[in-house]
Amino acid sequence: MVAACPGHPDRVKVRALIAALLLACNAPLACAQGLPDLGDISSVSLSDAQEATIGNRIMRDVRIDKDFIEDPEVYDYINSLGNRLLAGADGPHRDIDFFVLRDDTINAFALVGGHVGVHSALVLLTQNESELAGVIGHEIGHILQHHQARTLYGQRGAQFASLAALALALLASRGGSQGSQVTEAAVATAGAMNIQSQLNYTREHEREADRVGLQLLIRAGFSPRAMVTFFERMLRANRLNEFKSAPAYLRTHPLTIERIADMQDRVENLPSRLVPDSFEYRVARAKLRVESFSATEAVQFYRSLLEDKTVVRPREDVYGLALALRRARDFDAAWKTLQPLRLENTHPAFELLAGQLKMDMGQPDAAAAIYRAALMEHPAYRALVYANLDLLQRTGKAQAVLDDVEKRLRDRPGDARLYEFQARAYEALGRTASQHRSQAEAQFRRDNLAAAVDQLELAVKVKSSDFYEQSSAEARLREMKSLLENQRAAEKALKIS
Repeated sequence: MVAACPGHPDRVKVRALIAALLLACNAPLACAQGLPDLGDISSVSLSDAQEATIGNRIMRDVRIDKDFIEDPEVYDYINSLGNRLLAGADGPHRDIDFFVLRDDTINAFALVGGHVGVHSALVLLTQNESELAGVIGHEIGHILQHHQARTLYGQRGAQFASLAALALALLASRGGSQGSQVTEAAVATAGAMNIQSQLNYTREHEREADRVGLQLLIRAGFSPRAMVTFFERMLRANRLNEFKSAPAYLRTHPLTIERIADMQDRVENLPSRLVPDSFEYRVARAKLRVESFSATEAVQFYRSLLEDKTVVRPREDVYGLALALRRARDFDAAWKTLQPLRLENTHPAFELLAGQLKMDMGQPDAAAAIYRAALMEHPAYRALVYANLDLLQRTGKAQAVLDDVEKRLRDRPGDARLYEFQARAYEALGRTASQHRSQAEAQFRRDNLAAAVDQLELAVKVKSSDFYEQSSAEARLREMKSLLENQRAAEKALKIS
């Protein structure tokens, strides 16, 4: 969903193109969700393998975009919320990756291959967690209903060209002297499709996604009325903006009075449900809010928010002020602000910030003690795990890093960040071949096979490694090269290489 908001024109255009062209797809659940069976045509237009190829190609570029938010607290929260909703879907299990982009436009979109992106401004616009869940549930609905496959049906001659244009536009959106011209060309290419036909499909898709989203919202225990109130607010905002600029939201997720009325009818007879927000939602919003301002503005915002709340001071607002003060490099004030929260009712996010502040103040031993204690209570909290590993590396404890990473990889073998910590520890110990192998594994888990092959080729060239290590690197290199060849062949067939 894109509302008319200020922002870089190329970025807004590209993000609108993403939402318009990739209302993604993958699991034939029309009948299972109680919706009219419009037929499963995915095998006619895009196979599961083709969808995965396109999605992975686009996500390789999204993940290295400077606006991709890799903060583990934000990333883990949005995936936890998305998976909670997804658990209520009928039919076979479908893996979907959820992520947040730092962007001041109000937007959320589904990408082919099973990816849902949310702009930070949308998270901040929501007034409660049920509203955010409603938006994400709607995007999940697009994926579960095979909407892109159904849109592309009847446009099969143009489908791969338009998807290639999208990949090109995503590349261009990251900047560079040729960025604007390349983006314009991509938009023009995509615009050559039958727009009216696509729009007609999209209106039906929006209604279906609303129905699926509401069902997922109810099953996950959220308030379905929140979905209606959020879309009503979006519709009012678009009406106010329509004379200032084109309402891009209506082009990407057509929002009509009929859609709102349909949702209202569906929730009218449901019992009212007051659903409290999770504290993880509040933590994520506080972190995104602080980043949305300059350091000085963030401090002023939270001080203003708290100045009249002398009796009950919401924990998330006090936490937000401590974050803002740290960003402003007023570490002593941040510590004094944070301490009452830790003493009253602590949370792993508070302990993470406490350890970071001690590091900022040049007290690594105190930070280490905080992390050790917090990890005893919350051993799987990724942000704490990474912060502790970073501290160990900074203080020259490379072997301790390797020991800890090896243990954690047994439970999280797909964690690219753990392999990156492992690579740096090997580098510190002078184990060059192992360093390159770990970097290769990290790149592999980020779907960057070309970079993984490059790292393994460097590993096999190291002559100082033992026979076992050399043989393992060579075997892994052969495996990665085979995967890369298959990937490039698939991308070439889809014209997105």
